Amino acid sequence: MASLAALLLCLLPGRVEADGRRPVLRYRGGGQGTVVFDHQLHASKGCRCSDCHTDFSGTAKQLFTTRKQALISFADHHTATKCFACHNGKKEPPEAFDQCDQCHRKTPGS
Repeated sequence: MASLAALLLCLLPGRVEADGRRPVLRYRGGGQGTVVFDHQLHASKGCRCSDCHTDFSGTAKQLFTTRKQALISFADHHTATKCFACHNGKKEPPEAFDQCDQCHRKTPGS
């Protein structure tokens, strides 16, 4: 029975907000300011869920293996993993910025 439940969880689509949008996630940002990840914004640029969660650039590489658990270290910022596979300073795609303050936002409480 547990195996069947696990299989069903894998087959279900990701969480969707009441208005049909994918969630906006907020992370502490390691004291550098809150990091906001907007699934809908990335989808509007042509990204698919599988691009980050199961098949980055057709390589079958997973950038993020868990949901809402963005365990990103400072060292990761200098690799081609996680967010930095696209946000890498090479501007590919052109919209993939790489400036700290474009992800880390100083907000009250961050």
